[in-house]
Amino acid sequence: MRIPVLDLSECTDCEGCLSMAPQVFFRSGVGQIMVADLAEYPEEDVDEAIKNCPCGCISWEESG
Repeated sequence: MRIPVLDLSECTDCEGCLSMAPQVFFRSGVGQIMVADLAEYPEEDVDEAIKNCPCGCISWEESG
């Protein structure tokens, strides 16, 4: 299974991922953008967020 990964050290906090894939990305209580723990991720939405991320900090990672 593939899971989306967000490199917070590269993130500019543009919130593009929040608007493109709100079921996947969310803002935590401390203000950081995080990846939700889902059983399955909507590939099209994550791919769109990856494609449009201005800093290229979102990627897929193989899990398991």
